[in-house]
Amino acid sequence: MSLPVALQLYSVRDAFKADAVGTLKKVKEMGYSGVEFAGLFDNDPAALRKELDALGLKAISAHVSIDQLTGDIDKVIRDYKVLGCEYIAIPWLDAKTMLTPEAFPQTIETFTKIGEKLTAAGFVMLYHNHNFEFKIVGGKYILDMIYSEIPASLLQTELDTCWVNVG
Repeated sequence: MSLPVALQLYSVRDAFKADAVGTLKKVKEMGYSGVEFAGLFDNDPAALRKELDALGLKAISAHVSIDQLTGDIDKVIRDYKVLGCEYIAIPWLDAKTMLTPEAFPQTIETFTKIGEKLTAAGFVMLYHNHNFEFKIVGGKYILDMIYSEIPASLLQTELDTCWVNVG
């Protein structure tokens, strides 16, 4: 499978928030052929899809917070289906509340439920790491614990090599 070279819109989030269409045009002018969303900032997904299509940009994926996914996953599915995304990435977890030994079982249950729903809707769920997942808890790296507890059919990785290096 071949994916286009895509820009993570998080890197230009302030510009995107201020002028989504203008930012998408500049992204295309820079030579990118795809984007990864990092919030829609009240932009209509159908209008954004129209702009993407006109520019020849592909929406590859989206970073979607765990709060959005647990709050209204049906809206997340609708919005990112309209945009044509194939991947939904969980971009961040609060390590102090979601990855403690006490909270970890609930986090895994939450991930599993989200993964089942996203998979059923045709998405691939990803987890975007940072450096804290390379801490060892109970003799295992947190990142290894996440991936050993959730089937690969429900969760893949969006490996951030910068944070791997830091971790």
